[in-house]
Amino acid sequence: MAFDGIRARLGAIIGGFDAAQSHRRLRGFRASRAHVNTLIAGAGETITARARWLARNNGYASGAVEAFASNVVGDGIKPSSSIANAAQKEALQKLWLGWTDEADAEGLTDFYGLQRRAARELFLAGEVFL
Repeated sequence: MAFDGIRARLGAIIGGFDAAQSHRRLRGFRASRAHVNTLIAGAGETITARARWLARNNGYASGAVEAFASNVVGDGIKPSSSIANAAQKEALQKLWLGWTDEADAEGLTDFYGLQRRAARELFLAGEVFL
């Protein structure tokens, strides 16, 4: 226990974490100690609006959003039935395929397009409600 102070000073001298250093480039850095929920409550709407603006107006940001959605969803997350009866499985698959085309209440896309939209919104706003 007595070595904790020595260990902390020694860690700072021999390297430690770069974020804990006080080099020239970190001298003006003042990190907030506020909880993330407090920060989001104060600035969340502005940050989300800026993120959406960037996704619309900046090719790099748009590419990042699309890359995230492609890697999370791909062509769509597709369920696989474990029903042993082939006739029941086929009937269920037919019902599923019929529903996927009608899943979007706005009629703009299908179930797999909704998954992609959800992934994009998750990247941009950090949350999505389905």
